[in-house]
Amino acid sequence: MSYTTEHQRMQPALDLARKLDIANNPDLNAIFEAGNGGFQIWCTPWDHPVGWNGIAMHAGAFSKPCEYVGSVHWKWDEEEIIALSIETTAYALADQKPDEYCNLIDIPEGFHRSTIHNRDADIAWLKEKVTWLFAEAGVELPPFDYEQARLSDLGPYVLAHFVSEVDEYVVILSPELDPQEFCRPGYELAHTLEIGNAGDFPADEVLRPEQTCFEPEVEPDEGPLVEQYENASRLHDDDWLEAGFEDRISGWDE
Repeated sequence: MSYTTEHQRMQPALDLARKLDIANNPDLNAIFEAGNGGFQIWCTPWDHPVGWNGIAMHAGAFSKPCEYVGSVHWKWDEEEIIALSIETTAYALADQKPDEYCNLIDIPEGFHRSTIHNRDADIAWLKEKVTWLFAEAGVELPPFDYEQARLSDLGPYVLAHFVSEVDEYVVILSPELDPQEFCRPGYELAHTLEIGNAGDFPADEVLRPEQTCFEPEVEPDEGPLVEQYENASRLHDDDWLEAGFEDRISGWDE
């Protein structure tokens, strides 16, 4: 193993990223801009992270309307690529929604705007696109490496409870997001609850208990998750989430 062989291992992914170049390829999958040791990823009005609805995008010198989302670089340990270092910076959100977002990484207490750096929704979208690119290129996907953004002090976060006739799930929503964006086909939004501190749990992802004990004949407001999070809210205790979703949460960023 050497620098040369490691670069050769990654070369098919870079070659495909260059083929799918945002600057000159009108294909909807062409959202990349390749360099020598990684690439950048751009979103379009048709394919963008959660929370970007309504963001105006323009083509400019590129092949289609787009906005920058983030970058991917090889992470080295001596002569071996051990991970993909990823980061996102949603400049468009700060530019077009200045009352909600700012360019600060560390949000001061009482500062009522969210950071545009490594938002959970942007990281999740970027990981999805990188995973697709590597699969199409036939290259084994290294693990992702990134720094999770500190959850905003803006608050409150919203715990949204979705139910169907036979199943249920919850999502911890960042302050600026609409619960309906996470409502899957066949489900409906049953309840929402404001929560003050979600810092130990992944935001903007579907969370399910290890074993679902929802009974269809039970009224939604009597469901087990509802009862737990209502009790937890009164006690200002989020430990029930860790117990109910321990397996899901412990592996969310792996």
